[in-house]
Amino acid sequence: MDTPHSSNSVIPHQLVRYAILMFWSIFWLFNLLDKVIGGAHFLWVGRDRFAQFQKYFASTGLDSPHIANAALAVAGALEAFAFVFFAGALIFEIQKSRETARRWCFIGTLLTLATFTFFSLGDHWFGDRFELLEHTLFWFISLASYLVFTHLNETDQGEAGEAWPRRQVTTAAVVSTVLVIATSTAIFQHNTTDFQLRSAPVTAEEVGENIYKVAFPFLGGSTVFERSLAQFKENHPRKTIQHIYTVPKPLRLKKADALIFYIMTEDQP
Repeated sequence: MDTPHSSNSVIPHQLVRYAILMFWSIFWLFNLLDKVIGGAHFLWVGRDRFAQFQKYFASTGLDSPHIANAALAVAGALEAFAFVFFAGALIFEIQKSRETARRWCFIGTLLTLATFTFFSLGDHWFGDRFELLEHTLFWFISLASYLVFTHLNETDQGEAGEAWPRRQVTTAAVVSTVLVIATSTAIFQHNTTDFQLRSAPVTAEEVGENIYKVAFPFLGGSTVFERSLAQFKENHPRKTIQHIYTVPKPLRLKKADALIFYIMTEDQP
């Protein structure tokens, strides 16, 4: 005897389509927020995209900030439209408008491919191989996710699908909840104990005669630099700063983190 499927049963194909659209919607939403919210804040670690773009163009001799602004505007526009179309596709998918959702997903995918192509061309120009690898991977992931989305749409036509067992759904929900609680607790604990290190002064370590070393904390910025110098002058009133040197980039642990600089001093007469 055939068992009718309830309207609220969880269908695997439908769940995967929701996941694809939700992933790209959240992905582009966070990329947009990353351009609006720069720097490190409570529960948010952003990046100064304008400074990054300006640094890239300056390395090729194009120092004008207007060029960086234009490139950032193009990238932001592509990401904004990609977010709109993926979010719209998700809404239409929820409303069971499959064909409309497919069209919106197709446009969102085209915008995604255009965005990563734009970034990849810049990576080639600026010689950033790490970013090139990242953007190329996302380019193929975007294309693959659209092919999966359309394939599931075709294979599920006219089929009710097989509902997931309640035990499987319950197990997945419990595991997901535990992971969310564990990661959220770790994030809040880190922000409670270590967030102040991003602006607190760093004590200079003497490594030689009239040579002092300052190692930045994770995501330490200009505030750390200024306060560290002020603290150094306060702790060493009889020292005069002659030079400040930074470690060559290849010796740093990461791109913008773990910055190390040395303070060269001499005794005041």
